[in-house]
Amino acid sequence: MSVPAKPDNSLFRSRTGLYACLVLTLASAAFAFAHVVGRGVHIEVPPVGLSFWRWLLGAFALLPFIYPGLKKNAPAIRKHIRPLTMLGGIMIASATLLMIGLNFTTAINGSIINAIQPVSTVLLAMLILHDRLRLSQFCGVAVGFIGVTAMMTGMELEPTLLRVKFDLGGFLILLGSVGYSLYAINLRKIPNTLSPPVALFIIIVTGCVIVLPFYVIETLVYKPVPISANAIYAIVALSLVSTVFGTLMWNLGNQLIGPSRAGMFINLIPVFAAAMAILFLNERLHLYHIICAALICIGIFMVLRR
Repeated sequence: MSVPAKPDNSLFRSRTGLYACLVLTLASAAFAFAHVVGRGVHIEVPPVGLSFWRWLLGAFALLPFIYPGLKKNAPAIRKHIRPLTMLGGIMIASATLLMIGLNFTTAINGSIINAIQPVSTVLLAMLILHDRLRLSQFCGVAVGFIGVTAMMTGMELEPTLLRVKFDLGGFLILLGSVGYSLYAINLRKIPNTLSPPVALFIIIVTGCVIVLPFYVIETLVYKPVPISANAIYAIVALSLVSTVFGTLMWNLGNQLIGPSRAGMFINLIPVFAAAMAILFLNERLHLYHIICAALICIGIFMVLRR
């Protein structure tokens, strides 16, 4: 797979653009699934252990498919091991920070702070990659942020926001969100000669090595990952759906249209999360769900349109 020199500026008028929108939407759905599962077991399963085993099992799931290509890609891996290791450390550390943060803050607080990720991706891309965005695209970022905030507060913005406190959990979630933005804008450092599954495998393995000492400390000081049906289900589900499938789709979408545009699809996560809650948790669909989903889709269109 080759990385285009410039992102496609006519996404809705080209097959490449439509394909990128599809894969990024699927990635957002997979990441929303991770939020639902992770939040459901955060009391039983310690966060660093959940993150470590989720990613490590994802690497094992990829191994049978990429093993024949490891030898072929060995020269490219050795040549680019430093940027791949950097990507691995950023990705898994960011995911771990998000999981830890949810143990210290409310879901509303964490979701509002996490909504800053598309904005931070755009800003980092401007500062580091010198990407240029039009006024309409900045407005699209703002509209998407409003949609996410309204979704998570149930359209009761003023009283809810007044109760939000920026605590330790919020700070950790903010760091994780910025880390994901940094990961997105550095994806172009993956060499064109290295296939996406092989690159993802190396990124996961190097990231797990970096996080391993923190997992050992958590096991000794806090508590180990329990051997229970819920823990095993959560780890396996997160590994296959979010780690392998979601990250592959996310990497591909970023390489197709660039990190600034791809980052807007993060705003679809609360939409999918709400839908999953309705399906699996028997929650009711309200009018504000539809309004917020429309705002988020409008924001994405403003950023992606020609």
